[in-house]
Amino acid sequence: MEKQFDKIPAHLKPKDTGTDTLFKNSWMEKFTRTHISIPVTMHMIIVSYVSYLALQQLPWLTFIGFFAGGVLFWTFSEYWVHRYLYHVKTDKKWLLKIQHMGHGIHHQYPKDPTRLAMPPLPALILISLFYGLFWLIMRGYAIAFFPGFLFGYVLYISFHYMQHIIKPPKFGPLGRLWKFHALHHYKYPETKAFGVSTKLWDIVFGTLPEENV
Repeated sequence: MEKQFDKIPAHLKPKDTGTDTLFKNSWMEKFTRTHISIPVTMHMIIVSYVSYLALQQLPWLTFIGFFAGGVLFWTFSEYWVHRYLYHVKTDKKWLLKIQHMGHGIHHQYPKDPTRLAMPPLPALILISLFYGLFWLIMRGYAIAFFPGFLFGYVLYISFHYMQHIIKPPKFGPLGRLWKFHALHHYKYPETKAFGVSTKLWDIVFGTLPEENV
């Protein structure tokens, strides 16, 4: 049975309290933080409005299929970015900078509630780019796929916030999500438990930790 834990490198070693800055400029620093209610509300308004528009243009079964596909694609993207961008080992300074700004500072200060979701301004820029990409690939069906993808992101930031702020639920499947995310932060930051909103891709790609560690 696997009991060997990762040796946590200094740049990922968690501290129980405190926070840190990403920018010396106080004005820029403000754009790196947010209360969780702001992105959740903003994105759900977008999900609701775009879904309404989609249902005016597509049959409801088509909408449900593409919406569900968007949610599933988000979960894969969540896993892939977390594992292969934020935790890939590298000596490249530009990539180390991206890792630190996007994720490393969260590993250092996992209980900082202001950095548990992407702030509104960069989030709006990114989701606009994603919608454009989806439209280039699937044209008119993007209007149903995109809100599913964004809803998956809302589930992700909501789960992520709760996993760091509240105690694990007694309901088994949710409690295990809490446990696996804690194992990622405190035992296996570079090798296991990259899924936050679902264990699906950890199961598929063999990165799910044992539950009895």
